[in-house]
Amino acid sequence: MSNSIRLGIAGARFGEKHAAAFSKIDGVELTGIADLDEEKRTSLFNTYGFKRQFESYQSLIESESLDAIVICLPSNLHERAISTSFDADIHVLCEKPPAANESEMSRIVSSAGFCGKTFMWARQQRFSPEIKTARELVAEGALGDVYRGEASWHWGWWPFANDNWRGSREEGGGALLDIGIHMIDSLWYVMGCPDPVEAMASSHSLFLKDHVPDPDFVAEDSVFGMVRFKNGASLNFSSMFFGHVEGPKSHWGAPTEQSIRLFGTKGSVDLVQGELTQAAKPEALVKSYASPTSEAEWFILQAQEFLDSIKESREPENNGKQGLTLMRVLDALAQSAKEKRAVPIKATRSLEDLFGGL
Repeated sequence: MSNSIRLGIAGARFGEKHAAAFSKIDGVELTGIADLDEEKRTSLFNTYGFKRQFESYQSLIESESLDAIVICLPSNLHERAISTSFDADIHVLCEKPPAANESEMSRIVSSAGFCGKTFMWARQQRFSPEIKTARELVAEGALGDVYRGEASWHWGWWPFANDNWRGSREEGGGALLDIGIHMIDSLWYVMGCPDPVEAMASSHSLFLKDHVPDPDFVAEDSVFGMVRFKNGASLNFSSMFFGHVEGPKSHWGAPTEQSIRLFGTKGSVDLVQGELTQAAKPEALVKSYASPTSEAEWFILQAQEFLDSIKESREPENNGKQGLTLMRVLDALAQSAKEKRAVPIKATRSLEDLFGGL
């Protein structure tokens, strides 16, 4: 590999934020953009100076011009696109969710290990200074033993067109995989990624039936749940597409509210609408941190981590092992909501099976 990394992006809809981030980093050559939608891919092609454009991700991968690829396709295509990339000796950064389920994720991390390529899944919130600071506070023991975490993301109303993929179960939409994954992972990451042992969830589809053309694939529009960890701590979350809330308007146009809260034996942390504060007993407010940074900055930091992990031949921050655990949690939550019972979180294949011989 030359000093310059030749990068391709598969999927223009979500690929634009990645293209903007990588375009600001030295040593990256934006080699190709692929999308079925000619107008979208041509727009990115012209805006960010890609060298070539392709109608399919297969053609992009087979062009023999890539060192790395960002996969921004519907989640039901992730495993196939990742496998094809590994076969072509290409490093992969994949949008969330990294796979459709644990079984797919298991095969992905096994393939990455055997072929020796970098696999990283995108979760730009992990790279926000606010999330990083909260994680550091937990790691250094500033909160004592963290025993509970709470996270929520509520939209005021549905701001998308009726055919938007976010409302379709077939395309990987729904309150759990679209926005719930962000809050679950952010909180789990801040807590230090403890081992999950049990999940319980409840979901509803009360409003999306009026917004999704095919009723057979209507996803849940709200989900609420809890994850219990081996160390005794618990994580509670709430995600809603139709929360009827007031708050700052997102770039989609609808009001939205987000919050993360951690409780420990020595204090607590609140991250509400991007504002991070720390409190401790017996004092009230101990520290209020800087105003929230922009999502564009998080994407740049994430892109740099992907590139650095390739150059340094090391595991990236968002690695396959964590992605596998996250998919186990999401699978268990979905099963719990469907069967209306608590579901144990057990590995179908152990990490030793997947990585022990590598």
